[in-house]
Amino acid sequence: MLEIKQITPLELLANKSQLDEFLRKELSDLITSNTWMDEWIQLAQRFQLLKFKKMSAKDIKGLQWDTEHVMSVIKETFLHVSQYLTFNKVRVTVVPALPFPFFKDQPQSLWTNAFTNGPGNIIIAIPPEPDIEFFQYLLAHEFHHATPENPIYQLSLDTFTLEEWYKMEGTAEYFSLSLYPDKRWWKNNFPIEIESRYWNECKDHLKSTDDQIKTPLCFGSQKKQIPVFSGYSFALKLVSKYVSTNKIDDMRDLFNVEASSFIDCYMRNSS
Repeated sequence: MLEIKQITPLELLANKSQLDEFLRKELSDLITSNTWMDEWIQLAQRFQLLKFKKMSAKDIKGLQWDTEHVMSVIKETFLHVSQYLTFNKVRVTVVPALPFPFFKDQPQSLWTNAFTNGPGNIIIAIPPEPDIEFFQYLLAHEFHHATPENPIYQLSLDTFTLEEWYKMEGTAEYFSLSLYPDKRWWKNNFPIEIESRYWNECKDHLKSTDDQIKTPLCFGSQKKQIPVFSGYSFALKLVSKYVSTNKIDDMRDLFNVEASSFIDCYMRNSS
Protein backbone atom coordinates (compact mmCIF):
# COMPACT_ATOMS: atom_id res chain seq x y z
CA MET A 1 0.00 0.00 0.00
CA LEU A 2 1.33 3.43 -0.99
CA GLU A 3 0.23 6.62 0.71
CA ILE A 4 1.26 10.00 -0.70
CA LYS A 5 0.95 13.30 1.13
CA GLN A 6 2.07 16.57 -0.43
CA ILE A 7 2.73 19.52 1.87
CA THR A 8 2.76 22.12 -0.87
CA PRO A 9 4.14 25.67 -0.84
CA LEU A 10 0.59 26.98 -1.22
CA GLU A 11 -0.47 25.12 1.93
CA LEU A 12 2.51 26.54 3.79
CA LEU A 13 1.56 30.01 2.60
CA ALA A 14 -2.05 29.55 3.69
CA ASN A 15 -0.85 28.51 7.17
CA LYS A 16 2.07 30.92 7.42
CA SER A 17 0.63 32.77 10.44
CA GLN A 18 0.42 29.51 12.42
CA LEU A 19 3.21 27.60 10.72
CA ASP A 20 4.55 25.82 13.82
CA GLU A 21 1.15 24.39 14.65
CA PHE A 22 0.49 23.42 11.03
CA LEU A 23 3.83 21.63 10.70
CA ARG A 24 3.42 19.94 14.06
CA LYS A 25 0.09 18.53 12.89
CA GLU A 26 1.40 17.49 9.46
CA LEU A 27 4.72 16.00 10.59
CA SER A 28 3.81 14.36 13.89
CA ASP A 29 2.36 11.36 12.04
CA LEU A 30 5.86 10.72 10.67
CA ILE A 31 7.19 10.08 14.18
CA THR A 32 6.89 6.61 15.72
CA SER A 33 8.84 4.44 18.12
CA ASN A 34 10.75 3.07 15.09
CA THR A 35 11.84 6.37 13.53
CA TRP A 36 15.30 7.90 13.62
CA MET A 37 14.05 11.41 14.33
CA ASP A 38 11.64 11.41 17.22
CA GLU A 39 10.29 14.99 17.18
CA TRP A 40 8.40 16.80 14.43
CA ILE A 41 10.62 19.86 14.84
CA GLN A 42 13.65 17.81 13.78
CA LEU A 43 11.99 17.02 10.45
CA ALA A 44 10.95 20.65 10.01
CA GLN A 45 14.55 21.73 10.61
CA ARG A 46 16.01 19.01 8.39
CA PHE A 47 13.97 20.35 5.46
CA GLN A 48 14.28 24.04 6.45
CA LEU A 49 10.49 24.41 6.57
CA LEU A 50 10.52 27.04 9.32
CA LYS A 51 12.18 29.43 6.85
CA PHE A 52 8.78 29.83 5.19
CA LYS A 53 7.81 32.13 8.08
CA LYS A 54 9.99 34.90 6.64
CA MET A 55 9.57 34.23 2.92
CA SER A 56 7.43 36.46 0.74
CA ALA A 57 4.20 35.20 -0.77
CA LYS A 58 5.74 35.60 -4.24
CA ASP A 59 8.76 33.47 -3.40
CA ILE A 60 6.62 30.79 -1.77
CA LYS A 61 4.24 30.61 -4.74
CA GLY A 62 7.26 30.27 -7.03
CA LEU A 63 8.08 26.94 -5.39
CA GLN A 64 4.71 25.32 -6.20
CA TRP A 65 4.82 22.13 -8.29
CA ASP A 66 2.31 20.18 -10.38
CA THR A 67 0.79 17.94 -7.71
CA GLU A 68 -0.89 15.55 -10.15
CA HIS A 69 2.29 14.99 -12.11
CA VAL A 70 4.36 14.47 -8.96
CA MET A 71 1.83 11.95 -7.68
CA SER A 72 1.95 10.00 -10.94
CA VAL A 73 5.78 9.94 -10.88
CA ILE A 74 5.81 8.59 -7.33
CA LYS A 75 3.26 5.89 -8.15
CA GLU A 76 5.15 4.85 -11.29
CA THR A 77 8.45 4.67 -9.39
CA PHE A 78 6.90 2.65 -6.59
CA LEU A 79 5.49 0.11 -9.05
CA HIS A 80 8.92 -0.21 -10.66
CA VAL A 81 10.73 -0.64 -7.36
CA SER A 82 8.13 -3.10 -6.10
CA GLN A 83 9.25 -5.57 -8.77
CA TYR A 84 12.44 -6.02 -6.74
CA LEU A 85 11.64 -5.12 -3.13
CA THR A 86 8.75 -5.99 -0.83
CA PHE A 87 6.74 -3.51 1.20
CA ASN A 88 3.90 -3.47 3.67
CA LYS A 89 2.80 0.16 3.86
CA VAL A 90 4.89 2.99 2.42
CA ARG A 91 4.20 6.64 3.09
CA VAL A 92 5.83 9.32 0.92
CA THR A 93 5.58 12.89 2.18
CA VAL A 94 6.54 15.59 -0.32
CA VAL A 95 7.75 19.00 0.86
CA PRO A 96 9.33 21.98 -0.94
CA ALA A 97 13.08 21.95 -1.55
CA LEU A 98 14.98 25.01 -0.34
CA PRO A 99 18.66 25.50 -1.22
CA PHE A 100 21.43 24.00 0.88
CA PRO A 101 24.98 25.41 0.58
CA PHE A 102 26.07 22.46 -1.55
CA PHE A 103 23.44 23.33 -4.17
CA LYS A 104 25.09 26.66 -5.03
CA ASP A 105 26.46 25.47 -8.41
CA GLN A 106 23.51 23.22 -9.26
CA PRO A 107 20.35 23.97 -11.24
CA GLN A 108 17.19 24.17 -9.16
CA SER A 109 15.84 21.07 -10.91
CA LEU A 110 18.45 19.00 -9.01
CA TRP A 111 17.65 20.33 -5.54
CA THR A 112 15.62 17.21 -4.75
CA ASN A 113 16.74 15.68 -1.45
CA ALA A 114 15.23 13.13 0.91
CA PHE A 115 15.33 11.32 4.22
CA THR A 116 13.81 7.99 5.25
CA ASN A 117 12.69 8.22 8.86
CA GLY A 118 12.16 4.55 9.55
CA PRO A 119 10.57 1.62 7.67
CA GLY A 120 8.04 2.75 5.08
CA ASN A 121 8.42 6.42 6.01
CA ILE A 122 9.96 8.67 3.31
CA ILE A 123 10.13 12.48 3.27
CA ILE A 124 11.30 13.99 -0.01
CA ALA A 125 11.82 17.65 -0.87
CA ILE A 126 11.36 18.73 -4.49
CA PRO A 127 11.79 21.95 -6.48
CA PRO A 128 8.93 23.34 -8.58
CA GLU A 129 10.15 21.56 -11.74
CA PRO A 130 12.26 18.61 -10.62
CA ASP A 131 14.46 16.69 -13.01
CA ILE A 132 12.23 13.62 -13.25
CA GLU A 133 15.00 11.06 -13.79
CA PHE A 134 16.93 12.38 -10.79
CA PHE A 135 13.67 12.45 -8.79
CA GLN A 136 13.01 8.81 -9.64
CA TYR A 137 16.58 7.75 -8.87
CA LEU A 138 16.38 9.38 -5.45
CA LEU A 139 12.94 7.93 -4.77
CA ALA A 140 14.23 4.44 -5.62
CA HIS A 141 17.17 5.02 -3.26
CA GLU A 142 14.78 5.95 -0.46
CA PHE A 143 12.41 3.07 -1.21
CA HIS A 144 15.41 0.77 -0.75
CA HIS A 145 15.91 2.31 2.70
CA ALA A 146 12.22 2.03 3.44
CA THR A 147 11.63 -1.67 2.81
CA PRO A 148 11.11 -3.53 6.10
CA GLU A 149 13.56 -6.15 4.78
CA ASN A 150 16.41 -3.67 5.16
CA PRO A 151 18.71 -4.91 7.97
CA ILE A 152 19.34 -1.31 9.03
CA TYR A 153 16.30 -1.69 11.26
CA GLN A 154 18.03 -4.43 13.23
CA LEU A 155 20.70 -1.94 14.30
CA SER A 156 20.75 0.59 17.11
CA LEU A 157 22.71 3.81 17.48
CA ASP A 158 25.28 1.72 19.37
CA THR A 159 25.76 -0.69 16.46
CA PHE A 160 25.30 1.66 13.49
CA THR A 161 28.97 1.85 12.56
CA LEU A 162 30.54 3.70 9.66
CA GLU A 163 30.88 0.46 7.70
CA GLU A 164 27.17 -0.26 8.28
CA TRP A 165 26.40 3.21 6.91
CA TYR A 166 28.47 2.36 3.82
CA LYS A 167 26.48 -0.83 3.38
CA MET A 168 23.14 0.99 3.79
CA GLU A 169 23.95 3.77 1.35
CA GLY A 170 26.05 1.74 -1.09
CA THR A 171 23.38 -0.91 -1.61
CA ALA A 172 20.71 1.79 -2.01
CA GLU A 173 22.84 3.62 -4.57
CA TYR A 174 23.64 0.43 -6.47
CA PHE A 175 19.95 -0.50 -6.55
CA SER A 176 18.60 2.88 -7.65
CA LEU A 177 21.28 3.37 -10.30
CA SER A 178 20.45 -0.04 -11.75
CA LEU A 179 16.97 1.33 -12.49
CA TYR A 180 17.49 4.98 -13.44
CA PRO A 181 20.08 7.15 -15.24
CA ASP A 182 23.01 8.45 -13.22
CA LYS A 183 22.43 12.18 -12.76
CA ARG A 184 24.30 12.50 -9.45
CA TRP A 185 25.75 16.00 -9.58
CA TRP A 186 28.45 14.99 -7.07
CA LYS A 187 29.73 11.90 -8.93
CA ASN A 188 32.74 13.67 -10.45
CA ASN A 189 33.95 14.86 -7.02
CA PHE A 190 35.57 11.50 -6.30
CA PRO A 191 38.46 10.84 -8.72
CA ILE A 192 41.04 8.16 -7.88
CA GLU A 193 43.37 10.55 -6.06
CA ILE A 194 40.51 11.74 -3.84
CA GLU A 195 39.43 8.13 -3.28
CA SER A 196 42.92 7.18 -2.12
CA ARG A 197 43.07 10.08 0.32
CA TYR A 198 39.53 9.35 1.49
CA TRP A 199 40.38 5.71 2.20
CA ASN A 200 43.29 6.81 4.38
CA GLU A 201 40.89 9.03 6.30
CA CYS A 202 38.18 6.42 6.87
CA LYS A 203 39.96 3.06 7.19
CA ASP A 204 40.74 3.44 10.89
CA HIS A 205 37.16 4.45 11.76
CA LEU A 206 35.10 1.69 10.14
CA LYS A 207 33.85 0.39 13.49
CA SER A 208 33.11 3.86 14.86
CA THR A 209 29.60 4.89 15.85
CA ASP A 210 30.68 8.43 16.79
CA ASP A 211 28.70 10.93 14.71
CA GLN A 212 31.46 13.52 15.02
CA ILE A 213 33.76 11.11 13.20
CA LYS A 214 31.18 9.70 10.80
CA THR A 215 29.47 12.89 9.63
CA PRO A 216 32.38 14.47 7.68
CA LEU A 217 33.27 11.08 6.20
CA CYS A 218 29.69 10.49 5.08
CA PHE A 219 28.65 13.92 3.86
CA GLY A 220 31.94 15.75 3.23
CA SER A 221 33.90 18.44 5.01
CA GLN A 222 35.62 21.55 3.66
CA LYS A 223 37.82 21.63 6.75
CA LYS A 224 39.04 18.07 6.13
CA GLN A 225 39.10 18.60 2.35
CA ILE A 226 36.55 15.83 1.81
CA PRO A 227 34.29 16.67 -1.17
CA VAL A 228 30.55 16.78 -0.60
CA PHE A 229 28.87 13.34 -0.51
CA SER A 230 32.18 11.48 -0.78
CA GLY A 231 30.78 8.86 1.57
CA TYR A 232 28.03 8.01 -0.91
CA SER A 233 30.52 7.73 -3.77
CA PHE A 234 32.78 5.50 -1.71
CA ALA A 235 29.87 3.36 -0.54
CA LEU A 236 28.79 2.80 -4.13
CA LYS A 237 32.37 1.87 -5.04
CA LEU A 238 32.43 -0.73 -2.24
CA VAL A 239 29.20 -2.39 -3.36
CA SER A 240 30.08 -2.22 -7.06
CA LYS A 241 33.42 -3.94 -6.43
CA TYR A 242 31.69 -6.63 -4.38
CA VAL A 243 29.07 -7.31 -7.05
CA SER A 244 31.73 -7.48 -9.76
CA THR A 245 33.51 -10.32 -7.94
CA ASN A 246 30.58 -12.17 -6.32
CA LYS A 247 27.51 -13.79 -7.84
CA ILE A 248 24.37 -11.81 -6.98
CA ASP A 249 21.12 -13.26 -8.33
CA ASP A 250 18.74 -10.91 -6.53
CA MET A 251 19.23 -7.35 -5.30
CA ARG A 252 17.91 -8.43 -1.93
CA ASP A 253 20.87 -10.81 -1.58
CA LEU A 254 22.96 -7.75 -0.74
CA PHE A 255 20.98 -7.29 2.46
CA ASN A 256 22.55 -10.52 3.74
CA VAL A 257 26.15 -9.51 3.08
CA GLU A 258 28.09 -8.49 6.18
CA ALA A 259 29.17 -4.86 6.08
CA SER A 260 32.76 -5.92 6.70
CA SER A 261 32.66 -8.13 3.58
CA PHE A 262 32.28 -5.08 1.35
CA ILE A 263 35.36 -3.57 3.00
CA ASP A 264 37.35 -6.82 2.72
CA CYS A 265 36.51 -7.11 -0.98
CA TYR A 266 37.57 -3.50 -1.57
CA MET A 267 40.89 -4.06 0.20
CA ARG A 268 41.62 -7.25 -1.76
CA ASN A 269 40.87 -5.62 -5.08
CA SER A 270 42.63 -2.33 -4.38
CA SER A 271 46.00 -3.80 -3.38
